[in-house]
Amino acid sequence: RSVPLLAAANLLFFCLEFILAIEARSASLFADSIAFLEGASVSVLLSSGRNWSMPGREAFARFSRTIILIPTCFLFWMIAANYYGAAIPSAAPLAATGAVLLLTNIACLAMCRHGKFPHLAGSLSDVRNHAILNAAVVLAAFLTWISGTMWPDALVALGILCVNASAAEHIWLA
Repeated sequence: RSVPLLAAANLLFFCLEFILAIEARSASLFADSIAFLEGASVSVLLSSGRNWSMPGREAFARFSRTIILIPTCFLFWMIAANYYGAAIPSAAPLAATGAVLLLTNIACLAMCRHGKFPHLAGSLSDVRNHAILNAAVVLAAFLTWISGTMWPDALVALGILCVNASAAEHIWLA
């Protein structure tokens, strides 16, 4: 029962982080938001996909992979737009969003380790990885503020993209 709720929460968090990324002109927040799409897709496959035929699961996996790749392409557009427009991401919303997401992931880790949400125990490494990525976003905000350039945010975005590069493969294999 909680898996469809998890899918809805992932979609909601994607939308929120996506909007904040656009407002802050942050490539790293944009890259991080893509992970929520992966989570929503996997949740849909886990909840209702079990009743689908193999061709149906494969079709949904292809659709999900495409949905994830589209914002990935826009990530490169955002980096280029910031570079050519000489735009610097707003450090305050970048740091605040990264910190809230980091605290959320730490809370999830603590709850999973104390026996709450046992169905999420298999994804502890994903939650831990996202916590590390969110810490990198907070660091990027600080370095962006100190340096006055877009490069810390862009480099963290590319790092997040590398970490999340297997998202489409995970969905394909789910």
